[in-house]
Amino acid sequence: MRKLWSLFGRVLELSSILSFLGLVAVVLLQVYARLFLPKSPHWTEEASRFFFIYTVSFASGLAIREKAFVNVDVFTNLLPTAAQRWLQIFLDFLVAAFMAVVFYYSLKNLGIGRMQTSASLRVPMHYIFASMSVLSGTVVLYSLGSVVRDMRLASGGGN
Repeated sequence: MRKLWSLFGRVLELSSILSFLGLVAVVLLQVYARLFLPKSPHWTEEASRFFFIYTVSFASGLAIREKAFVNVDVFTNLLPTAAQRWLQIFLDFLVAAFMAVVFYYSLKNLGIGRMQTSASLRVPMHYIFASMSVLSGTVVLYSLGSVVRDMRLASGGGN
């Protein structure tokens, strides 16, 4: 199971890197075209937006895994260590529950995207709408993984 989680994480990392590199390449092309060419490609703004959306979608679950989101801990630091641990478990579960609802409705939203294409690239929008399913699905998985890991630690069971 650990190998599967590791592989899943690596796929998300690689996907994040590739979509970010795509974003950088498209933005550099747009800057170059505006500075040195008589016309700039019209599709670069839309492509950069799509690359940005997918970069965030692939990286969000990884940020949950690494606890990399901004955390305001002024009040939680006033609590005893055990209470802090259980509060973190509760918050991770709350995030997982909320994102499970988002995931459910993002799947329903995919049907709407089948009937639409993007303005410049003519990409079927369900490919773009799928980014919300990727984001919410990976956040659910990693949030629940944090809940399980933290509950084991809180009960003295180790990793």
